[in-house]
Amino acid sequence: MKDPRDFNTPDNQILGPEHVDNLARAVLSLTREVAVLTDRVMVIETLLEREGLVTVEAIDTFEPDAAFQKRVDEAMATITAGVVAALQGADRD
Repeated sequence: MKDPRDFNTPDNQILGPEHVDNLARAVLSLTREVAVLTDRVMVIETLLEREGLVTVEAIDTFEPDAAFQKRVDEAMATITAGVVAALQGADRD
C-alpha cells in the first residue's frame, strides 16, 4: 500500500524553471486571499469585543474607524512584506 504522505514529496520535479513566474503569481494570489481572511477575522474579533455577537450582516456592513484601519494596514503590510521577501530570497539573510 502506498503511503498517502508521498504526495507531499513527489519523486519527480513538479515545476520547471520556466514556471517560476506562474508560481510567484499563484503565491501572490494566495497572499491576497490570506489578507482578505485576516481582515475578516479582525472584523469578527472587533465585533465580538464590541457587541458580544456577530452576524454576517454586521461583518459585511462593518465600517472601520481610523485605529482599526491602521491595524489592518499594518497586518497587510507585514503579510505582503513577508511573502515578497520569501519570493526574493531575502528571508534567508
